[in-house]
Amino acid sequence: MLRNAFAPRRVAAAVAAALALSLSPALAHSAPADAPRYLLVTGSGSASIGVMRVDDNGALTPVPGSPFAGDTGSITLEIAPDGRRAYAGHVVSGSIIGFDLGADGSMHQIAGSRIDFGAPVIGVTITPDGSRLFATVGTLSTEVRSFDITASGVLVPTGAPATLVPGMSGLSLPQVTPDGRHLIVTTFTGGTVTSYAINADASLTQAGPTMATGELPALPAITPNGRYLYVSNEGSATLSGYVIAPDGSLSEAPGSPYPTGDTPHGSAITSDGKHMYVPASRSGQVEGFRIGADGALSSLPGAPYPTPEGTVPGRVVLSPDEDELWVIDSLTVNGTARVHTYNVAADGSIAPSGLPAVDTGVIFHDGPSAHLTPAR
Repeated sequence: MLRNAFAPRRVAAAVAAALALSLSPALAHSAPADAPRYLLVTGSGSASIGVMRVDDNGALTPVPGSPFAGDTGSITLEIAPDGRRAYAGHVVSGSIIGFDLGADGSMHQIAGSRIDFGAPVIGVTITPDGSRLFATVGTLSTEVRSFDITASGVLVPTGAPATLVPGMSGLSLPQVTPDGRHLIVTTFTGGTVTSYAINADASLTQAGPTMATGELPALPAITPNGRYLYVSNEGSATLSGYVIAPDGSLSEAPGSPYPTGDTPHGSAITSDGKHMYVPASRSGQVEGFRIGADGALSSLPGAPYPTPEGTVPGRVVLSPDEDELWVIDSLTVNGTARVHTYNVAADGSIAPSGLPAVDTGVIFHDGPSAHLTPAR
């Protein structure tokens, strides 16, 4: 198990908040134009998914019925680009399950969407056009499998051969680049990252050599323009930075690796690609970085930023207008993971908002498993 990625600001919140969500496929296009947005958070210790409605000021409110039942051991969650569905992978039960997202934030399993692999499902990622899902599956070694997403939300194997990730690849996490042309996969146990070209038939061709990371690389994060990749190295308390070439091959960014607090984890990058926020779990803080034109990182004013005592911050997510940063517990003395809201200043620095922490209702939030539903 792992130890512990935006439009103008406030003005865009009302305009860009249109999201069509549904209780069932038959109602998939029935949501009003001003449909709200939601933050989804899984809990690998509670087999459930917490859903919180996002208010205009960045405040979060759990929706009725949250958390919703899932399956055991989820450390990965991906929301479809249209915001109508979500897919969760599970390391304990070895399954992927698809969910319809209702306009009210409710979640319902899609009939026939469950796939059981007989092996841990580590990560899932969806192409930007919403047509395909890639999953990393396995224990000490991991392979990438691909699926077409049907109109009903069911996953159907593409027929492309599975791709074995190089080396000791347990707990590999995948991420599709913003242009949909490449798939990048980290290996937590192997300490590497590999880039693949995605072919028309969903088969993968390695793009450039496999690159070394720091120790225990966890979550990959790619800038919105697709030029730079950053990997949180939990074991060596660093971020590895890479330049992504047009052909998908990777090379080290200037100054990489970049020091962080202990156990860096799930990061967030602003839509302009200029700022990055990374929780350092064991240090109880959030790192803030400025992303240079060449991909090099430098600290934001006042960074790192402390988080509340008794929490282990595991992931950060930016609000729709990027005026707020939500810091999500992995572990907490309260038992269930909470979300803490920080205000984001013009210079990129953050400070506590004064809003109360919101209980997700899930236990042990871990992995790339907290996401904001997209605007429509």
